[in-house]
Amino acid sequence: MSSSTSSSDPFRLLLRALGFGACVGALLLVALYFGPHASRVDYMGAVAAKHARLRSLPSPKVVIIGGSNAAFGMDSERLGKALCRPVVNMSIHASLGFKFMVEEVKAELDNGDLVIAALEHSGYSKPVKDNDLHILTVDRFPEALGFVPWTTRPRLVLGVGVMRLQAAWKVLSGAWKDDSPAPVYRASGFNGEGDLVSHLGLPVVDPDAVERTEYHEPIIASEFWSIAQELADSVKAHKGELVFILPAIARSSYRPEVDRTIRTALAEHGYTVLGTEGNNVQPDSSFHDTHYHLRAVGRQLRTATLIEDLCRSGTVQCCPGGEGP
Repeated sequence: MSSSTSSSDPFRLLLRALGFGACVGALLLVALYFGPHASRVDYMGAVAAKHARLRSLPSPKVVIIGGSNAAFGMDSERLGKALCRPVVNMSIHASLGFKFMVEEVKAELDNGDLVIAALEHSGYSKPVKDNDLHILTVDRFPEALGFVPWTTRPRLVLGVGVMRLQAAWKVLSGAWKDDSPAPVYRASGFNGEGDLVSHLGLPVVDPDAVERTEYHEPIIASEFWSIAQELADSVKAHKGELVFILPAIARSSYRPEVDRTIRTALAEHGYTVLGTEGNNVQPDSSFHDTHYHLRAVGRQLRTATLIEDLCRSGTVQCCPGGEGP
């Protein structure tokens, strides 16, 4: 073999690799712009409607942030009537992380807004998250890229392209042809205020099939405090109010020492924590498919308790003759 032939082999290999990479890149671009959504479940698509409402509401308004415990467990219309101000429930999924939740609302706050942070326990122990749920959110609401660090955005865009390419194959192969719409986890399952209502009235789930709450250590991560301060500064800049409430939880999953630690630490850092110890606990029968997801009766009880706590707090103005004490 001549030396010229052997020296050209690496060059040919490089050309082939570049050609293959160009083909893959082209496929991903086509999938990104023209492919089907990454998942048949459009639950995260509700983020778009929540943001549209957040931007349209006059201030002072109420903004609820948190995971699905607040999405399932609030009656925002009732809350708004009691406080004489409109409400938007921005909550949807705990796996987005507290940092994401703060980033998506802080620029939309205005004069006198009340922010209610209703975080799951993981919101304290793992406030910064990076997972496929962010890909599914960007897939349905591209503006969500603005709520994550610059360093994360290329991976999310690539992830959307890859998942849409996989989805295109599932469509072409017929793998999705027998899929039925998700009865609860769907964008249309939210009402105008941003509360999930698609689970209300459904049959009671077998208690053994209901997901129990998981706890993680540390109970509160060190990075939680800088994120909370960022939110507090945004609220304070507009002369608003920030309050924390603990998530509604089923009695068999309740760990009082964890809630006590969170409540004490928040108070020591100067944050308002509503409610008394244990008033966020409800019977297991009050929950739908996890020990955070309240059914209809529990949802109303939690909302009534929240209204009472807000009206008694002395910092939030409630409607004259309204639902407050």
